[in-house]
Amino acid sequence: MFSGNSSDDGGGGFWGSGRAGAAGGTGVAGEPGPEGSPRPAPLFSPGTYELLALLIATIGLLGLCNNLLVLVLYYKFQRLRTPTHLLLVNISFSDLLVSLFGVTFTFVSCLKSGWVWDTVGCAWDGFSNSLFEKSSSHKCMDNMLL
Repeated sequence: MFSGNSSDDGGGGFWGSGRAGAAGGTGVAGEPGPEGSPRPAPLFSPGTYELLALLIATIGLLGLCNNLLVLVLYYKFQRLRTPTHLLLVNISFSDLLVSLFGVTFTFVSCLKSGWVWDTVGCAWDGFSNSLFEKSSSHKCMDNMLL
């Protein structure tokens, strides 16, 4: 995620040299990063991270509320239980999972001004987002082909 960070000391940047580009080997935030290593310098200003966190939280809350509403309405009203509406429920459910699992890692990272999860968290974030988004888009394509 921080592959764009480089150091002026010629040491290959944060990941290439095994230490932060800042003097003394501590990250700008001064907090340890994944696996106790110092965090690299943030890519954006703190205000930009706060704006991104607000945007991500808004998208997550809207996605959560709207998709949950679709699921509740489908469950509550018997006349909505048709095969076509079932496809929409499947899409809504996968979008709900994206809102829950996809937004949380990014939101917390925006609050901390950089990626704070280890490699397992990074792999889970990419896997879950890809899985739920692809399942949602494939359902839309299958519906168009019918």
